[in-house]
Parts: sequence; structure tokens; C-alpha cells
Amino acid sequence: MKELSHVRASHVNFGTSIDPSQLGSSGKRGPEFRHPKLTVSTEPNDVSAYGGLALAGAMVKQLGLPQAIDAELRLLRRHRPFHESDHVLTHVYNLFVGGESIEDITELQHSQAVRRMLGTERIPDPSTAGDFLRRFERSDIEALYEVTDRMHQAVWHKRYGRKKQKLGIVDIDSHVHHVFGNQKEGADFTYKGGFGYHPLMLSLAGTQECLRLVNRPGNVVSAEGAAEQIEQVAALLKSRFERVLLRGDSAFARQDIFDVCEQHRFCFAMVCPAHKNLGALADAIPAEKWRVFRAHDKGNTVCPAHKKRRRRRENLRRAKARARGKRDLRLIEQWESEIAYKPVRSKKPYRLIIRRQRIEESHQGHLFELWRYRYALTNLPHSYSAAKVLRLTYGRCDQENVIEQLQNGVAAMRMPSGTLLANGALLACARIAHNLKPWLAMLALPTEVMRWEWKRFRKAFVFIAARVVRKARQTRVRIADSHRFAARVRLGVIKLQT
Repeated sequence: MKELSHVRASHVNFGTSIDPSQLGSSGKRGPEFRHPKLTVSTEPNDVSAYGGLALAGAMVKQLGLPQAIDAELRLLRRHRPFHESDHVLTHVYNLFVGGESIEDITELQHSQAVRRMLGTERIPDPSTAGDFLRRFERSDIEALYEVTDRMHQAVWHKRYGRKKQKLGIVDIDSHVHHVFGNQKEGADFTYKGGFGYHPLMLSLAGTQECLRLVNRPGNVVSAEGAAEQIEQVAALLKSRFERVLLRGDSAFARQDIFDVCEQHRFCFAMVCPAHKNLGALADAIPAEKWRVFRAHDKGNTVCPAHKKRRRRRENLRRAKARARGKRDLRLIEQWESEIAYKPVRSKKPYRLIIRRQRIEESHQGHLFELWRYRYALTNLPHSYSAAKVLRLTYGRCDQENVIEQLQNGVAAMRMPSGTLLANGALLACARIAHNLKPWLAMLALPTEVMRWEWKRFRKAFVFIAARVVRKARQTRVRIADSHRFAARVRLGVIKLQT
């Protein structure tokens, strides 16, 4: 043994030297990550990453949404064990927490903490939830619309009482959603050249509440069925506003929409298509009737702290475009005027507001001057100046943000099912999920949350680590106090439950 130890020692002493940099912190050769053998086990867990789901659950219970859904929908012959409200709220909660497909329901289904927060032992499987959507008929979707309308009224009554607001602005628009499957029922070729659906949306400006979200085939025109949807929401709008203004682009400047507005004494301000006869009417307006138009009302929008003139940075895009000889358009000045105009199918004249623009065009090193006209058709009284009508008409662009949030914020337009009505039913559920955010802002959270993007909202009020404990016949949600909005969530739940 002594000889063997002597040989080993001699091997260590006279072998190749070891670079100290190759030794780990423990003094052994090799990298720091040792990847030891792990023993993995499972155990019941009462922790969830969706602690903010308590807010949504409290809001749904406060409004009595489950009872209202079960009273209107009759889609299941037997309740074994789920009711219609269970299926609808499964889709609503899945979209609310950020689920992008029906399959994402499994994250809620296998979470014991989520089941405790919702007071249930089980959540429908994704395959069952998809089958439920395929049971919807057109009348069932309209019944779900009416239930959501009653939720609007309940929230408004709790927030504003019986006092009506002076003006409500409703934006109407459509969205083309292309699909990649070849077997989607109702999908067709759109005016953009793709293959898909063409949903219609009505939203309330300011609060971003979605009033209607209707699925339609891809080959319909933008305003198809818009008059019927305005007719359906008329009573809802009258219950809250003294005056209602409807806004839309040139595709919605149609006589059937004007007739519905006149019938319910609504005002409208629509972008009017640039017909050939309108150009001749604009050219015939005397020069003294044109007034300088400013897109922004400086008297109302300029803050005293911002009155100091700042040095403007160089427009790099315009500089590079001119240097490379590309076409560059620059608005120099614009004017506004108005005339009385009677559309072909109309029985009465409306106000036609005309905006004239002088545009400088730079192309291939030469300067040209262009004149363009923009038109807006309205029945607003003359107490609204032409400039104010133009600002109202083109202020509808915020609805593009609402459509984007419906598409990417709550994944409403994924169209996961293979039928037109099933995808329309999911849009009806997505409308409820989307409206939970402004409703929470009205009743339980700061008002500014109403216009937050869904990504910001979820990080603040949904993605919160929480432990859900069932003890002494009470369900307690213990939110991690390290989250910066933990106190807000706690107060919000208290407000909704009192």
C-alpha cells in the first residue's frame, strides 16, 4: 500500500500542471453547473399566478351575470354538471387572464387555486367548451347580447345613478380578419383579397366599452347589418345619454343608417365619400366663405406648462425622402366651409362640411402644389360649428386602438371554431371579457385604468401571485404584498362585495 500511494503521489507531482482558472469555486475541475440528480414529486398546491382573477369573479357576482345567462340561454338538455353560465364564464375568464386559444382553458382547469377562487370543483374541458360554442344559434347569440346590455345598465346605474350624461359618442367600424384554414364555414374572400371573416363592432368612445361585436362572412360590405345593430342598442344608449352621436368612415355613410338615427333622434357625423358632384359644389363656394381650419383646438388642449415654444427636431424621414428623390407630401394649410346637401335617397338636406387642403408635393427635386377636399356629412345642430364637427368626425380614430386590443389584447378574433355562429358566440363572450376592464375601472379601480392596454392591465391587476385557502367555511385569497398594486386589488374586491 505504501508503494501504491508513492506511485500516485509521483503521478500528481510530475504530471501536467492544472490552470487555476479551470477549477471551480469548490476547487474541482470542470464548470460550475454540476446538474445533480433530482428527485421530483408532486403535491397539492394552493398558489396561483392569477390572483387578480378575484376582481373579475367579484364583479361577475356583483352584477348577477351567471343568473342572467342561465335565465336567457337554453342550450343544454341536462346540466351534468355544468350550466350555460359555467361554459360562458369559462371562455370569459380564459380571455380575461390572457388565454389565446380554447386549449388555454387547461391552465385554469388544472389550477386548484383558480377553482377555489371560482368556488367550483371542476372547470369544463377545452373540448367540451368548444362543443358548447357549436350549439349556438343566431337567437342564442342575440340573447347573450341582451344579457350583456343589462350588465351595461347595471354598471352605469351603480356608477352614475339615474342622472343621464349629456353626450354619448358611438364609433362604428369593421375589421377584416383573414384565416388560414380552408374549411371555415362562413369565411369568404374579402375586399382586401384574403380569405376570412368581416366582423362589425360598435364601441363607446371614452370608456372603450364594446356595445356590439358581430361576426359576418368575409365577402359582405363594411356596413352590412349596421343599421340593425344600431336599432338594437338604441334603447341602451337612450337610458344613459341625453344625446347620442354616431361616427363612422365613408363606408357607413348610408341612408339606412341615417334613417335609423333620425328615427331615434340620434346625431351622426360620417366621413362622406368624395363623389364627383361634391368636387363641383366645393369649387363653387365663394372665397370669402372659407375659414382657416386648425385640426386641434388650441384653446382647450394647450396646457399652460407647455406654452413655451420648444425647438423642433429635424424630420429625418422627410429629409431622406427628398434627398433620394422620393415622393413627399406636406400639408401647408387648410380651410373649412359648409353647405346644405341632400343625398339622392334622402328626404331632407344635411350639413355637408368641406375641408380644403393645400399640399406641397416634392418629387424628383421639383415642387408641386395639390388641392384636396375632405367631406363630412352630419345632422348636428348649427350650435356645433363646422370646425367642431370636423374634429368630432375625425376623432373616431381611437377606435382602431379598441379593435387592436380586441384582436391582440383579449384574443377575440382568433376564430378557433369551424362555423360562423360558433365564432360569433366566442365574440359575444370576448365582448364580456373586454368590458370587464372598463367596468372594473368604473366601480373598483382608478378611472385611468379604463384606457390602459391589456398588457399593462394584466401586469398590474391580473398577474399577481396569490395563495387561495379554504378555511372555516371562507375562501381567503392571500395576495403577495410585494406586488405594487396589491393594496389596490384588495380594496377593489372589498368595494365590489359591499
